[in-house]
Amino acid sequence: MTFPIDEYPAEAAFRPAAPVRVGRISYMNVAPVYYGLNNGRKPDWIDIISAPPAALNAMMDEGRIDISPVSSAAYARHQDDWLVLPDLSIACLGPVMSVLLVSRHPFEDLNGKKVILTRDSATAAALTRCLLSSAGVHARLATGRVRTAADLPEDTGAALVIGDAALREAWSARFDHVWDLGELWRDRTGLPFVFALWAVRRSFAEAHPACVSAVLTALHRSRREGMRNIGRILPQASDRLGIPEARCREYYSRLRYSLDPAEIEGLSAFFRGLCREKILSRPVRLSFFRRPDAACAGSHAA
Repeated sequence: MTFPIDEYPAEAAFRPAAPVRVGRISYMNVAPVYYGLNNGRKPDWIDIISAPPAALNAMMDEGRIDISPVSSAAYARHQDDWLVLPDLSIACLGPVMSVLLVSRHPFEDLNGKKVILTRDSATAAALTRCLLSSAGVHARLATGRVRTAADLPEDTGAALVIGDAALREAWSARFDHVWDLGELWRDRTGLPFVFALWAVRRSFAEAHPACVSAVLTALHRSRREGMRNIGRILPQASDRLGIPEARCREYYSRLRYSLDPAEIEGLSAFFRGLCREKILSRPVRLSFFRRPDAACAGSHAA
């Protein structure tokens, strides 16, 4: 028997021999997806591991977690080893507010200037490189940790700031130019941008498909409860970030947690751009996890 995506039983008639290790990005952007799991709907056989995006990418690569949100760029580099979970992403159509390029110079004047890329997000760093390169801007790229303006040396022309730090600081008061990368992407392509996907290690999915299906259902149900309870998430986000609840509400209104055809098109365009600018060495194919009783597997060439 098949079910619509949100009607699969969250716990199948089995008990895994070992807990399933599920990653969680340690930023407020994923709070709606994990709301239900954090409020009494987490099966006791799911262990949640919270870390920044780059750390989760590494843990997936090393087999230390089984299922996790991963940077879209990290999926591209591990496409042979990971499967995409359907209808889950962190995406936007236009400004995203939490992925910013702050600069002391106009965009076209960054040629030859030092641009610091955060090490915390492979996708945001790859998108910055792609946007610069496709505009004919050849900056001197470096990697660093950016939390406040004080983190940036005087010779820095621009820096990539992501996550809670992007939302918390008044970057426009310290820099002449602040570009929202979600907005830059939409202006250039007209498409959504997908910063992160949920993925499962292919070997784990092949060995435990029913277990992955149960985790997927738990995540979908948790997200649905989160979207219904944004009002309860806002005070937590406001306290953590130190910004007004109204700004938090605006932030969540800009985020998309689905992976629909438009978002897949935007993701594919991003991957093609990375190949065109020689940031990736080969094309990317999106391979999706399929429910154990789904009719057939499928994939999308990017």
